[in-house]
Amino acid sequence: MTSTVEEPQKEPKEEPQKEPQDKKSGKSQRKTAIIVGLVCVGVVAAVVAMNSDRLSVHSAASTPTGQQVEATTTPNTAPVILSVTPATDRIQPLDQCQVICEAEDDDGDTLTYAWTTGQGDISGEGATVEWAAPDTEGIFRVSVTVDDGNGGTAEFSTSLRVKNNYAPEIQSLTAFDEWVLPGASTYVSSSATDADGDAVTFEWDATAGEIIGEGDSIIWIAPAEEGSYRVTVRVLDSYGGEESREVPISVTQGTAPELGRFVVKPINHGMLDFKDGVWDIFQGRSCTVKCMVVEGEEPFTYTWTTDWGTLTAEGDIATWEAPIGKGPATITVDVTDVNGNTTTGTVLMYVETCTCRF
Repeated sequence: MTSTVEEPQKEPKEEPQKEPQDKKSGKSQRKTAIIVGLVCVGVVAAVVAMNSDRLSVHSAASTPTGQQVEATTTPNTAPVILSVTPATDRIQPLDQCQVICEAEDDDGDTLTYAWTTGQGDISGEGATVEWAAPDTEGIFRVSVTVDDGNGGTAEFSTSLRVKNNYAPEIQSLTAFDEWVLPGASTYVSSSATDADGDAVTFEWDATAGEIIGEGDSIIWIAPAEEGSYRVTVRVLDSYGGEESREVPISVTQGTAPELGRFVVKPINHGMLDFKDGVWDIFQGRSCTVKCMVVEGEEPFTYTWTTDWGTLTAEGDIATWEAPIGKGPATITVDVTDVNGNTTTGTVLMYVETCTCRF
């Protein structure tokens, strides 16, 4: 009998079940999202930390509380006056002088100006006005108040000097030669003083010929034509005062008469004085002037003129009456010899108005 032994059947092994592909993908996306979220939270936290001051101010300003918030105001800054300046340091009585105020305001406010003065008159408005001086000399004050319109003001005062300006006085005007040949030259010089101590300048001119140089002395070059010519000097100060004088110079081919010193004598008074080449005489007084010819061919003819006062003449003697008022005058005489050669001479006078001068 044959027996058969049956082997026990083995149960089939179950293979592990694989997860679906789409399930794996979902887990990865979630993980990525978590990481991105954490990064964003970190960035936001860092930004908040960096701007905490601004956020707190904004929160305090925008979040209403039960308390009233007071507005912050900037205090007003008053204007500042930098200077108050007159246009000139010397003003004559009744003259007009411009006065300028320079001011600034840190707030940029529009400024207004209020001007006052004790004497004289003010015209105009704003930072620049005109001050009319009184008719007397002295020191006068002009004041200005600058207002910014917001309660801020500034005040300033300045002193203005009113004083008469005295014109320069020409002490001498001399030509080295009384006559020259045509085309020749001669040296001409002048001196002057100023009672105010002002600096003076010299301006020269001539009726013909050419002037070379400047200052208190020049060279005059005669023209080619014969005749009698005038060289004039004007002496000016910086305040409008001036005085002028002229000296005659003859241009001739021959030898002109040579003049000596003039003889000047007062007529019935003692107020005549000679100093530094100029005769001082009191106003309204008279004197005689005699022309002395030391060399030349006679007979001579004399032609007298003056730029101020009254002059009468006969031959070599003239009578001159001083005008009323103070100032310079020039008496001129042209002396011509028998050959027609002419020399010109001058006498410088100065009229005084005070007897204390003599």
